[in-house]
Amino acid sequence: MIPEYNNANGASRSNSAFNAENNNIHDFITQVESDYRGLGIPVLYGVLSILANKSVFYVGGRGVGKTRTIKCIPDMQGTIASKWDAFTLDELNTLYGQHINGTHSVHDKHFVFRVGEFSALSEYHKEIFLTVCSRISADDEYHHVTTTLQHLNIENCKLTMLIAIQPINYSRLCNYYSQWESMSSDRFSRFLLFNPLRRGNTVEVKLVPTLPTETPPSATLPQAIDLRRLVTLFSSQISEGRALLYAKDYAIAMARFQGRSEVSQNDVDTFYLLFSPYLDSFSRLQERESFEESVTVHSGHIELLTQIGKHVGGIKKQELCESLRLSERHTERCACSLLEKKLIREEEGRYHLSSELEQFFNWYKDSFSLQMSPSPISGATGA
Repeated sequence: MIPEYNNANGASRSNSAFNAENNNIHDFITQVESDYRGLGIPVLYGVLSILANKSVFYVGGRGVGKTRTIKCIPDMQGTIASKWDAFTLDELNTLYGQHINGTHSVHDKHFVFRVGEFSALSEYHKEIFLTVCSRISADDEYHHVTTTLQHLNIENCKLTMLIAIQPINYSRLCNYYSQWESMSSDRFSRFLLFNPLRRGNTVEVKLVPTLPTETPPSATLPQAIDLRRLVTLFSSQISEGRALLYAKDYAIAMARFQGRSEVSQNDVDTFYLLFSPYLDSFSRLQERESFEESVTVHSGHIELLTQIGKHVGGIKKQELCESLRLSERHTERCACSLLEKKLIREEEGRYHLSSELEQFFNWYKDSFSLQMSPSPISGATGA
């Protein structure tokens, strides 16, 4: 469930998620917002994913900022980042050859693979990418040493993947790639990127936001910390056995980003407030038509949600049909599904984002504008 982001009376509350404990978060997000509105929170999720060693698919329609989000995620100390527009064993061999040690193997490294648009990879490259990366992410190792590939001897290495993908390609990934089945339930979270805050044409700015000066190498998690909301949030995307692990690792990552060596309840609640609208919305879109098929999403539903989200005052059905070049009947059928999932609402012949999502993006705009102070948030604690 998406939390509420304002009080009925607008009064300040002592449990506001943005207080003195959260300066690092506020400073980081506003850096991104100064050039790319609506991408500060998505970029922060990528940073925390690297700290937690958890891979992410940023799923969204055209023009919402998927590729820009990937580009804005800064390199983290202690990791080896690389960008992939193609993926071959030769290129992988070259990369790992730069980090091999005296034992003729690569070990105890943390690699970060960035893919700015998954569709840019050819079918051949996708097959290799999924085959190799599934092995590294699952087993922390990969061995394929030949006379020409002498450096593919990988041991005890972490791999975090940050991948931007369009809805139709995500659907194909679920339905046509056998390797995906072994990765989808345990290795990736899915971040539904839609951006009502974006305005006008994008201006290319080479932005690399500054990270906090000190990030502890680890943080402890006291037993008293209540992780139930995070476990519920991830259990719709990750297998039940790993949802708790995801909740713990992201809570620890949040504390480390804040410069602390011990997780507080505020870290957990802040994570939920910032990211649940994106993660929960994707979870609501997931469907499985039979036991024999993989869990997937209908690309048309995401495209429609993305388009509706671009219009703050809502959009008329006819305008929606024209912008997507769809028949009125097909548009109504997709919209009906979104209405049932409570992701949009219909008022006076116009489609709007749900009230919950509108509240979130209004709070987002007010809280991270450079001209305004953070707004109070309700529901910052509790299960």
